[in-house]
Amino acid sequence: MCPNECNADGCVISGKPYCAHPRKGGLHAIQMQDNDALRRAEQAREHIALAATAAKLEARKTA
Repeated sequence: MCPNECNADGCVISGKPYCAHPRKGGLHAIQMQDNDALRRAEQAREHIALAATAAKLEARKTA
């Protein structure tokens, strides 16, 4: 899911009015040179990976 801060006016990852969620298409080619956008995209990927790992660990606890 996208962060609560994202809306139709902009995405917190791209900083533009399009969704750059890593699981929904990612950054547009033009932004592949934007270091700030690349940093935010990497942080989003790391957050998603950590959340998935935490969910797996929690599932093992309850299994």
